Amino acid sequence: MIKAKTTIAAKLEEPASAEFGEMKRAIRKNTLGQSVDTICGRVKGKKPSGEDTGDRPFLYLVTEDEAFVVDGPANSAAASAYRNICSS
Repeated sequence: MIKAKTTIAAKLEEPASAEFGEMKRAIRKNTLGQSVDTICGRVKGKKPSGEDTGDRPFLYLVTEDEAFVVDGPANSAAASAYRNICSS
């Protein structure tokens, strides 16, 4: 979980401002039906201006040490990955 938090925070505009909400680790299936060790959760942060970014969902792939923070349109790669893996 600590590695996930570090990797997710690094994706934010102000990494030190990261506040994590619920985080759940589970083995889930990806779109190809393969098992993937993941952590799904929510993170809040701040912009350099001090403005709150709001509560955003994230997906962390444990084996790959890759993180996706949903920060754009519903059809973005991060949103699709979160929806496909974390919503099941």
